[in-house]
Amino acid sequence: MANLKDLAAFKQTSLNMALAIFVMGVSVFSFGFDNSVFSTIQAMDAYEKRFGTYNPQERTWGFTTEHLSFLNSLGLPAKVVGALAGLLVAERFGRRISYLGMQFVVIIGIAVSYSATTFGGALAGRILVQCFVGWDNFLVPMFLAEISPTALRGAIVVVYVFAHVFGSLICSFITLATSKYEGDASWKVPLACMFAFPAFVFVFSWFIPESPRWLVRKGRDESALKHLRWLRASRLSDDESQAEIDALKQSIERDLETQGKWSDFLKVPNRRRLRIAIAVAIFNQVTGQSFMSQYGAVFIKRLQSISPFTFQTISTAITCLGPIITFLFVDMLGRRIFYLVCGTACTTVLLTCGGLGTGDVSPADKTGIVTVCALFGFFYIMSFGAIGAVTAAEVPHLRLRDKNALMVYSTQFIFDFIVTLTLPYLLDAGKANLQSKVGFIYGGCGVLGLLWAYFCLPDMAGRSLEELEEMWAENVPARAFRKWKSSGRAMVDDVQKVTVSPKQDLDNV
Repeated sequence: MANLKDLAAFKQTSLNMALAIFVMGVSVFSFGFDNSVFSTIQAMDAYEKRFGTYNPQERTWGFTTEHLSFLNSLGLPAKVVGALAGLLVAERFGRRISYLGMQFVVIIGIAVSYSATTFGGALAGRILVQCFVGWDNFLVPMFLAEISPTALRGAIVVVYVFAHVFGSLICSFITLATSKYEGDASWKVPLACMFAFPAFVFVFSWFIPESPRWLVRKGRDESALKHLRWLRASRLSDDESQAEIDALKQSIERDLETQGKWSDFLKVPNRRRLRIAIAVAIFNQVTGQSFMSQYGAVFIKRLQSISPFTFQTISTAITCLGPIITFLFVDMLGRRIFYLVCGTACTTVLLTCGGLGTGDVSPADKTGIVTVCALFGFFYIMSFGAIGAVTAAEVPHLRLRDKNALMVYSTQFIFDFIVTLTLPYLLDAGKANLQSKVGFIYGGCGVLGLLWAYFCLPDMAGRSLEELEEMWAENVPARAFRKWKSSGRAMVDDVQKVTVSPKQDLDNV
């Protein structure tokens, strides 16, 4: 049996596929790099002098609370616009055209940001780049899922997360070096580096195939067969390739016949599943993500304890370990235990940050705040971050997956926008002046998230879709998911799920 599995997995992989995934992964790296550039350069003296305002009392240049709020929150509606644009282009013209189209958007955004001389210009460039980020968030995971074999899909999801964090890490090294430059070069050099990634994509765009699934849906079976054989590097015989295309056609026809309606969310099992998806989306945003990712450099700069650029480098390097550990142990230990244990550590970090910022803050307290903030991303990505996102993707009924994704994305957008818009007012000395005490707010949300998870978060690791359907129908309590045993109605042959037959594999795409 193991040999059959190995043979099936081998036939589905090739150098061509690896190259296609790598080129698409450059965009994931790119949006991690781009986000880190903007969150970091806003703490540079030259950037504040160029686009900020002068404070005569403190005799320093900086951004007002309103300007910081605009810079970091108005990009969120732009992400939604980008995601909708990606949806329209990808559906009508294909995944490949959509992927290349978003590279034009980011190039324009980078050019506007680089040449800006006013705050309005800097804001406009940043909004355009955030359109690209939203487009990428929508398109690339779906595109990868449609061309990747089942045996590799889980690993590629983790690689997707790692590429994003790794892009931030490389950016932190660059901004750490350029922060010592005099004048506008300190922030223009990181922006100029952003041009490299879309340029790379265009040079190697011929490695990107069209999605065979999309081509079949459009009735272009011959093109689908051609692109499938290129992806597999002709490791499948003509009969096997045609069988895979036929299976894909049957799967798509079945999906169209059983398309779920919005009213299906009112059914008892689906109500519970939607509540879980919405809950993880909310806790994904209200547990300090924006505090550290959007305002981390600015906050550390105001703390006057360590260079914000050194902090960014150290913090991102530690965060990079999160996806690696998740990849190695999440299937072995289960999603629920990861969420609860790492979520507890993440919440402890936030509450400790708040406690150290209470009263007179000594140099030792500042060092402690910097230390716990550096650990935040590591614990967050293994709990409220990546594990929450995986749960939101696993929980919906197959017929409601697209609508569930829209609900989750909308929920994340709303709460991300609220948190990002209000955070500068919570931090600013002239407003709420909470500073590191905002850790109490986000840590409190973390406590609520952990309580919710203990009673409501199921562990779906290692369960087939058929088993999950039976479990939802029987209303299995969240804490009993790991120990529950199937009645036998949902037994699925593991070898068939990996595929000895290409048809069986494509049913799971």
